[in-house]
Amino acid sequence: MLRGYAALAHKVIHRMDGLHEIVGAFHLHSEYSDGSLSIPEIAELADEKALDFLMFSDHNTLEPKRRGLEGWYGNVLVLIGCEINDPQNQNHYLAFRIDEEIEPTVEANVYVRKVRELGGFGVIAHPAEKRSFSETYPPYPWTDWDVDGFDGIEIWNQLSEWMEGVTRRNIAWRIFHPLRSIRFPVEDTMHRWDRFNLERRVVGLGGIDVHGFKIKLFGFIPVEIYPYKVQFRSIRMHLLTRKPLRVHQSRLSFDEAETLVYDALSEGRCFISNFRVGDAQNFRFWAEGEGQTWAMGSRVHEKMELSFFVETPLAGDIRLLWNGQVVHRVSGKSLSWRSDMPGVYRTEVLRMKRGWIYSNPIVNTGLPDGS
Repeated sequence: MLRGYAALAHKVIHRMDGLHEIVGAFHLHSEYSDGSLSIPEIAELADEKALDFLMFSDHNTLEPKRRGLEGWYGNVLVLIGCEINDPQNQNHYLAFRIDEEIEPTVEANVYVRKVRELGGFGVIAHPAEKRSFSETYPPYPWTDWDVDGFDGIEIWNQLSEWMEGVTRRNIAWRIFHPLRSIRFPVEDTMHRWDRFNLERRVVGLGGIDVHGFKIKLFGFIPVEIYPYKVQFRSIRMHLLTRKPLRVHQSRLSFDEAETLVYDALSEGRCFISNFRVGDAQNFRFWAEGEGQTWAMGSRVHEKMELSFFVETPLAGDIRLLWNGQVVHRVSGKSLSWRSDMPGVYRTEVLRMKRGWIYSNPIVNTGLPDGS
């Protein structure tokens, strides 16, 4: 049974004891493939925007990792993977925590399996791309849905959203106002993601897919499309780590910080925000039942009634979804709901009629662990 609370005592926004929020950008390209700046230059810009981490995925190369460019840059932790594709330049896959390239001469099922065998973390990139504006930049959707073994799916890709709305009439406006194009993730992708999580954990991520393209508009006006510094104010990833990456002026070692980041990602302790409509730091979504507490990303392997809680730093349209359907919504800064129904529970928050926050789910399997 699904039912709400008429009133609840106020919950402290840091209810998830022992977890520490870090904020960064996922899916970046540098001069090692088709980006326009070096990794140190990009990290310096991220430091100016107070980001904690960056995750680079240049196309089909780990050369920056071999050159020792993973590590700390001021207060910014840089992690390096690569973006793999098949021979048809489809089925792009973001592979992290691997030390060897997988050549783009094999089909998707091969490199997804290989990344898993290497102990990596793999994410399906921009799965639902659809665009026809430019033959130079065709869509690169994911088509091989028979593949299994991926760890995550990019449910929101800002470059895809920007390009899919470009026309010859509005291209100049979109170039000079890139953040205004950010609206919502693709609905079909969200439904697919919900279905995956009924079977197993598949982490949802949001990427900026930034390159900092430099072009000449109308053939003679030099402009930069999607500047790094601007895009660091767009789609952000928020991770809940077991320890802070920094305490005062002291930083963790790279190895320890890397482990904390990938542990949070692989366990789904993360959410996506659109910084353009508000800073989402201190958003929390959790569940409670029989004296236990579960963070987002958890899979509850016990049959029980759960109480779900949402707290947001700014007021918005808060929606709780169960198996992809909205079951409760509130305008404000908090939501509570309880249910004994098995299924996938996640939350979305809208502000200014745009998507703002998308949590990873808490799944009540309704079954004992291992069933």
